[in-house]
Amino acid sequence: MIQIAICDDQLSELERTQSMIQTYCSQHPELNISLHRFTSGRELLESIHRQKHFNIYLLDILMPDANGIEVGTAIRQSDSTAVILYLTSSPDYALQSYQVDAGGYLLKPFNETELFTTLDKVLAKLDAEEQKRLVIQISRDSIESIPYSHLIYLEYYQHRLIAHTVEGKIVESIYHRKSFPELAASLADSRFVKANASVVINMQHIRNINSKEVQLSDGKNLVLSRQYSTMAKKTFMNYLLERGNKI
Repeated sequence: MIQIAICDDQLSELERTQSMIQTYCSQHPELNISLHRFTSGRELLESIHRQKHFNIYLLDILMPDANGIEVGTAIRQSDSTAVILYLTSSPDYALQSYQVDAGGYLLKPFNETELFTTLDKVLAKLDAEEQKRLVIQISRDSIESIPYSHLIYLEYYQHRLIAHTVEGKIVESIYHRKSFPELAASLADSRFVKANASVVINMQHIRNINSKEVQLSDGKNLVLSRQYSTMAKKTFMNYLLERGNKI
């Protein structure tokens, strides 16, 4: 199910956006969309604090208690994969939206065509992300399939893969005869970077990096070995610049 949250303190704008998305849903019955509305940034943040997360956020920027940039920043502290779309009457915040890796910026009054085109792109991206998965053999008869976007980091210990996910799960594989470089090579995706000889990190979930360690979105700090430090920092910087150019 695709969870969408709309947040706008102006009731007329909130209802207008909700009506458009309901029309979009009726035109795409194949999509399983659940729509939730919030009249303030604080109300939305309280819902998130209660462990209610969403795949797509449509946020007004000019709100009194917590503006859209503040809400987007709070969302990014715990969720680096959700799509944030800004809906606003002011173009002045476009640059700030880069800070939260916004997936779109629609100026009010936008029409159905503008919103629907944006939703088409966002949902296509989410679907493509869902298809990219790491498959781990956890027993002779069982596998675990983890979307790349849900994988925070992957480590290798005593010939076993150990995956750490955004849900807080730790998924451990059965014994592997292959070396870690061979297994890590199967992650043919530019979002992953080596932290040391036995750990690969998803850069979507890096909050900070220095010469000695990496801070992750789940609050953990991983040691960054001297051998990989310079390359890891350079790769992460290029990753950020690349993502900024795609907004």
